[in-house]
Amino acid sequence: MTPQDAIEAAELVEAETAYRLQIARESFADGYAAAEADMAARWDRIARTTAPRPSHAELEEKRWGSGGRAHFADPRPGDYPGRQAATEAPEPEPELEIA
Repeated sequence: MTPQDAIEAAELVEAETAYRLQIARESFADGYAAAEADMAARWDRIARTTAPRPSHAELEEKRWGSGGRAHFADPRPGDYPGRQAATEAPEPEPELEIA
């Protein structure tokens, strides 16, 4: 084997090693991504069966009330009427005149 043949053989081994390392990195990344997706799908199934979640519409109704976002600040039944309404004395009824 000549020195030139030895150099070419070493370059070939080096190129093949670099190729195999690249394949290993890519397959590791693909496997890792597939495992992450699998774990997320399993966790989603577990979480949905153990803790049922309300729908988006139910959450929005709880957040904004039955009137929706546009009527959020409107008074609702049972709201405190305010200090002025609580301190006002009721108007006396007019007395009946006896003729």
